Amino acid sequence: MTLREMPDQSVVEAWGEIDLAVRQSAGPMCQTVAERQLPLVIDAGGVTFIDSTGMSILVRLARDAQAHDYPVELRNAPWMLKELLTITGVDRLLPITDGDPEDVAPA
Repeated sequence: MTLREMPDQSVVEAWGEIDLAVRQSAGPMCQTVAERQLPLVIDAGGVTFIDSTGMSILVRLARDAQAHDYPVELRNAPWMLKELLTITGVDRLLPITDGDPEDVAPA
């Protein structure tokens, strides 16, 4: 997972396996996103696997957005991620959309 800091939004790009291996590097990234308090797009187009650790990172990003009152959305999520978010109810916390992260309108 990487963070692109744009002037009007933060874009987190996720790819590959989102699991325990990315947990350590995700902490500082989540902190930076929360400090910026700009609209957040999580682009999950390249995610091939996600476990409970990965889900907890997504939940943290969504809860930080809620706590600091900036919008967040998940874009380009593969079907398995959409299914997992729906089954767990996380889709109510993290809206799922499709499209290009550059198209997000600033709040």
